[in-house]
Amino acid sequence: MPPDAPTPPPYNRDAIFDDNGPINPVFMAEAVRTLLRALPIDEHEPDGWRNRRFDMAMDGLSAMHPRDEIEVMLGVQSLCAYHAAAACWHLGMNHHYPRGSGLRHFSAAGTAARTFDSLLKALERRQAKPLSIPVGRPESRNWDGAETRDRLKHMDERCRRGETEATDGTPDQLEGWTLEALATVDAILERERIDAENEGLDIANTEGILPGGGMIVPDDPTPQQDAYIARREGLSLKQKRADNLRNGIDALPQIRPLRPGDLVP
Repeated sequence: MPPDAPTPPPYNRDAIFDDNGPINPVFMAEAVRTLLRALPIDEHEPDGWRNRRFDMAMDGLSAMHPRDEIEVMLGVQSLCAYHAAAACWHLGMNHHYPRGSGLRHFSAAGTAARTFDSLLKALERRQAKPLSIPVGRPESRNWDGAETRDRLKHMDERCRRGETEATDGTPDQLEGWTLEALATVDAILERERIDAENEGLDIANTEGILPGGGMIVPDDPTPQQDAYIARREGLSLKQKRADNLRNGIDALPQIRPLRPGDLVP
């Protein structure tokens, strides 16, 4: 560079958030959306606290100087791990919980902190090597700084684009789950569960099935009833085994002998 040439201004690390930045702006908008949605939010906290957390997360991402989309993803994941660790430390130190209950939060915080460190090292290893420059890549540019509040407002507007648009481009209301729709889904799932439990059985020719799915053991069960009773007993033993394991009991459940008149649940 000639001695009389003007010194170029320092590169603005926040240029990655610009509409015409060095990384695809659509990709960056989605990366920022992913990052902000993963942050711990208290619905009762002041807006200023939440905005500072959002801005801190974006500052952390820009401080990593990602050079391409892969490094942006590594940065987003590492920041998510950092905030997860911070949230778990907070939960573990909350004195409203009984003594000793915070140990699991400390363990989760330590795991998230180690994940944060591992991701940072992975990013540093990648950035230790120069990126391959494809033919025709535009030259690097310098960018002016941006006001924090304006930058957040601008990114918020960009992230919200399309959330109230229908597929034909006309405004439309966002649809949500109604109580009737939830009831319909629950009924379908219950039907599928029952069908899976009765798979392979001749239910149509099996007499004596109770409304709740159980059966009273008859004096002389038919082959279809025998198969149904065996299936119900097997499911019951499987459920008891799972309950025992959840309660720390490793012993197998006892198999009771069935007699006419016994209820098979």
